[in-house]
Amino acid sequence: MFSAMLTVAFGDTDVGIGVRYKFDGSVFNFKRLQAKSRVASDTVNELLFADDCALNATSEACMQHSANIFSEACENFGLTINIKKTVVMHQPAPGKPYAESNISIGGQRLNAIEKFTYLGSTLSRNVVIDDEINTRLVKASAAFGRLHKNV
Repeated sequence: MFSAMLTVAFGDTDVGIGVRYKFDGSVFNFKRLQAKSRVASDTVNELLFADDCALNATSEACMQHSANIFSEACENFGLTINIKKTVVMHQPAPGKPYAESNISIGGQRLNAIEKFTYLGSTLSRNVVIDDEINTRLVKASAAFGRLHKNV
């Protein structure tokens, strides 16, 4: 149901992050690097996992537009958005200053966060991998600590 709602909501919009890719052969075909390649493009506007959804946009205005589309589609399908669990994170491009986002759904402003865990990976607003590495080291250390008695 959730996937169908998102297909209806974002089916005819180009709001999202543009991705360009090649589709002319094997990844390990070195001749491919020298040949003129076919390039396709697509727009990624949401990432799905079970009943979770991560909306993607390239600007605050586009994110607000996506949030409005999402909110309207949820309402049309009889679904409810939990505003307390819904958060927003702005990741500025390298060298650009951070500005806190002002995204709202149904007149309620969403909480802006610095770190976010999605599918076990830690994303941070400063766009460095340090937070992800530290999180994985902590998880590995805890796992080895639990094994200490058995080994």
